[in-house]
Amino acid sequence: NSYKQPEKFISLNEYKGVFHMHSYWSHDSRGTLEEILPAAKKAGFSFLFFSDHARSKQDTFPRSISGVYEGILFEPGTESSSGLMISPLDTTILDWTKDQDSLINEIVLNNGLVIYVHTEREHNWNNPDFQAMEIYNIHTDYLDKNDGLFSIIINLLINGSKYHHWVIREIYDEQTDILFNWDNLNKNRRITGVAAVDAHNNQSIRAKYLPDEKIEWVGPNAKTMSIDEPGILENILLDDSNKNGWAVKWEVDPYFISFNHVANHVFSDSLSSLSIKNNLVKGHAFISFQSLAKADGFQFFSVDKNNSVNAILGDSIKVENASKLKAVSPYPVKFELIKDGKILISTENEYLFEYGNTITKGNYRIVAKLNFNDQWVSWVFTNPIYIY
Repeated sequence: NSYKQPEKFISLNEYKGVFHMHSYWSHDSRGTLEEILPAAKKAGFSFLFFSDHARSKQDTFPRSISGVYEGILFEPGTESSSGLMISPLDTTILDWTKDQDSLINEIVLNNGLVIYVHTEREHNWNNPDFQAMEIYNIHTDYLDKNDGLFSIIINLLINGSKYHHWVIREIYDEQTDILFNWDNLNKNRRITGVAAVDAHNNQSIRAKYLPDEKIEWVGPNAKTMSIDEPGILENILLDDSNKNGWAVKWEVDPYFISFNHVANHVFSDSLSSLSIKNNLVKGHAFISFQSLAKADGFQFFSVDKNNSVNAILGDSIKVENASKLKAVSPYPVKFELIKDGKILISTENEYLFEYGNTITKGNYRIVAKLNFNDQWVSWVFTNPIYIY
């Protein structure tokens, strides 16, 4: 076992969770607390920021699932068809008839969170107010594959539940165009990079008993396929409903598989919606593909001449105060130090990374890669330290 518990250099607490996911409130999901909570616990998550689709132009908050359940923070939010995720963090009504830039400005001024999602699409990149953008999204990753859902289903049938996580992992491609855009945008102002599971738990075939004893069959995108009296097929397949109400369930994308694929790690003083949001906006975050390995304990920071931490990922620091850039990993990795979008230096099979050679002004971030079958596979992407 190559795991080594890293020394703690960053004083803030590390919390792990997701941004951009869906529940029953969305038209294309049936997800309930009873399905989501066990998956979040199993994934080691502390927070879930939802992005349920609006049901009307006057979008009332809070809605769907909100609050703290068994120590896990559930924060309601919404996603627009224009690629906008908003977490108001307030009791309010969003008016979707407003101009989008005006709405973004209003949310930010009122301490809400605005993330550009599905960033493979065109957005108003010149907007001065949005705080974060997706640098990875499972759905975006799926769309850039040529073989589509059919190959995933065949893979799932062959590999079964034991290797379910590898079925989702098969779609992975590094989002080079999105990362290029993110690096360029960060040259002008701080924009935090986040990962999205975009979980719907809706690529499935399910059946359940309704109160009138009829059977509802639900197919992909959570659409009802039929509602009928039980027939021969139903009598063979259906037994007593489980606690979630589904007597038959065959799933491509259960919540845990999505959650375990990619996670956001946020360094925050406390576990509250406002603290998670504030520290995310500051860039105190990194993403990890945790189906490869758990990245808890990974850190990226700068130190002064006395080897004391004086900035962490997301922070800005004067060039004369940054004596070294350091990163620590719980597993031996290939560290790549990226400066302004280009690889500056890399080291292999190390738990600790240090760089102190001629640090100049620019934005520095870390990509950490794990070795699988003699290939270096991207595992961790940090937000930058801004040196000026």
